[in-house]
Amino acid sequence: MSDHTGTPAAGRSYAAYAFDFDGTLADTADVNLRAVQASLAAHGITVPLPRLAADPAFTAPQLRRRLHLDPDALPEDTFVEAARAYWFSHTDRIRPIPAAAAAARAAADHAAIAVVSANYADVVRHGLSVIHLDDLPWTVVGREDVPRTKPAPDPYLHAAGLLGVHPGACLAHEDTDEGVLAASAAGMDVIDIRHRRWR
Repeated sequence: MSDHTGTPAAGRSYAAYAFDFDGTLADTADVNLRAVQASLAAHGITVPLPRLAADPAFTAPQLRRRLHLDPDALPEDTFVEAARAYWFSHTDRIRPIPAAAAAARAAADHAAIAVVSANYADVVRHGLSVIHLDDLPWTVVGREDVPRTKPAPDPYLHAAGLLGVHPGACLAHEDTDEGVLAASAAGMDVIDIRHRRWR
């Protein structure tokens, strides 16, 4: 059972635990923002890092709306290609979150675990290796695995299906409004780590 805030009731055990990656398992804020900046620069668009950080947007459609760009000024495929190239070349900027690692290892001792991300699955897997969590038996769901990403429930429903558990038997860990909405809509209990400490 969850309490009125949607967080799990004390003492409840779960069959599976799901973790967002960016901002939940790993601090990727710096490398993600710089990857966006580098990709924009590759398309001839200069945006200062503080401006990007003030209102983060990580997809080409989001950036086109925010920066009032024509679609041909920032195509999805070339934007993603340039951002990924920067990201994979600068993974030294990723910072592990020790409390998150401890929570994941504790969960893996007695339950199935998944990473459910709005990022691409290969980015997540590489990131897990950078923060030294790639030895755990993760099921990874990335944005390419579902028709709709967060805040739609599709990624969490897909993860539950792959793990063979009912969504209600899974506890999700998130750090964004979109992620909390996605997990809640899938029927999972959610810990919003912005408001509740790891334990």
